[in-house]
Amino acid sequence: MAMGAAARVKVASVLIHHAGQTQRVPIAKTPFLLGRSEECDAAIADARVSRIHARIEMENGEYVVCDAGSRHGTFVNGQRSERMRLKNNDEIRLGEAVRIVFLYDEAAGSSDLLTRLGSSSDSSDMEKLRLFLEAARSLSSGLVVEEVLGNMLGYALKITRAERGFVYLKDKAGHPTLACGMDSNNAPLTQDAKVSHSVVREAMSSAAEFITGDASRQIELADRQSIVLNDLRTVIAIPLRVRQAVHATAKPEVDGVLYLDSRSISRSISGVSHDVLRALASESAAVLESAKLVAAEQAALQYRKEMDIAASIQRSLISAADASGEFARVRGQSIPCKEVGGDFYDVDFTPEAVTVIVADVSGKGISAALLASVIHGMFYSQISGGSSLVGAIASINRFLCSRVAGQKYATLLAAQLRMDGTLQIVNCGHVPAIIADNGSVIQVEDGDCPVGLIPNAKFHAIERQFPPGSRLCILTDGISETENMAGDEFGTTRVEECLLGPDPVNQVMSYLHSFSGGQDALDDRTMIVLERTQ
Repeated sequence: MAMGAAARVKVASVLIHHAGQTQRVPIAKTPFLLGRSEECDAAIADARVSRIHARIEMENGEYVVCDAGSRHGTFVNGQRSERMRLKNNDEIRLGEAVRIVFLYDEAAGSSDLLTRLGSSSDSSDMEKLRLFLEAARSLSSGLVVEEVLGNMLGYALKITRAERGFVYLKDKAGHPTLACGMDSNNAPLTQDAKVSHSVVREAMSSAAEFITGDASRQIELADRQSIVLNDLRTVIAIPLRVRQAVHATAKPEVDGVLYLDSRSISRSISGVSHDVLRALASESAAVLESAKLVAAEQAALQYRKEMDIAASIQRSLISAADASGEFARVRGQSIPCKEVGGDFYDVDFTPEAVTVIVADVSGKGISAALLASVIHGMFYSQISGGSSLVGAIASINRFLCSRVAGQKYATLLAAQLRMDGTLQIVNCGHVPAIIADNGSVIQVEDGDCPVGLIPNAKFHAIERQFPPGSRLCILTDGISETENMAGDEFGTTRVEECLLGPDPVNQVMSYLHSFSGGQDALDDRTMIVLERTQ
């Protein structure tokens, strides 16, 4: 049937598959940026993705994807490309981390479609159904799953003149679960006891439709007790195929089943071809998938907001980047490789002493950040309560061993400088402390095991004098183990050189950025410098 005056427009978007989730993002402008930075149009939280990894541009009326100098490359349909013209359904990969499908579908103008849908009283039911499906597709970003199911059942009942309709969706175990029900008067149905569940299961498992206009005449249906007992004459079960099979011998992927039945012989079933019913199910499945993507996008957005809040809380718990007391000064910086990090540092000044700690929890992301917060809080509580460094760390170790039992652990280095110039250091499996004194630099190699591994582990403090002008540097391996493009590690020698300069923390971070070629960190980077001022 002709679309009449309905305008046809091209709608471009990207379908992002990452970390078990799928997100659809429309390309509302160009250049369209893909990367880890929050400034990107499609922000992807993955350390293997560069801050600005690639961009999609418009060139002579066509879309092209351009690599933005990423570390791990941009691939189009398996081929690494600096610049490539895009076609509908092209696959883009950002390194090995993220799979993206470029979609460039033709869709009807949504306003025009909805106007026609509401005003076409003289149109056939099939025309209204077709208009609904096209409008739903063009407005898929505003639909929710419940709306799609209700609209699908309403039009299916109208076309077939069936008495009842149900939609079943596949649960995590692969079984059909009732998602929506409706009768011919558009009243909701919540009970499906009289439905032929064997037909529903068969349609779901076999991906084949079941359509009959007079079930009572078919001998092979005699063993379907629900059909016989309920005197069903019309039974329709059509799988909602999400995707067609790639190979001819494979079954299509089924997301659910559209089920319709009636106790009378449907007069219109003979006037509605099976192809039309299959098209109904196919188009409805496509709209349903779009609606589910919208729901996933909303969930991802909520998750992102929660992660932003968590990151804000974590930043607020870390001490100020520049803190001073009567006889000492501390400068620090911590850069997480994800929204929240497993590194932290803390500084505590009292009139008699200044205490600092740097810790690095095993792993990354939320689990590491949670454990980091526990260690952070316990250390602050112990030190504020008057515990020694060794006593505070022993308490933390006992607590972690009793709770996480070696599943997670942390390396840490704590130091305390007293007013008389006595410096104590406790190193628990951490990168060695670096001390600069009177133009010379040494590393303090002595240490103990990480916390959270051995319940009865013993810890000891390393004690030495720390004269005015001396500096103590504590860093995590996210700095020392950063690699350049040739695979060389940053190490600690460069840190030692910067420790003698006027602004060691900023110098090291700047040097590190240049050394790594500006690539994003694969691990949290933390560094503090304690300097005795008098």
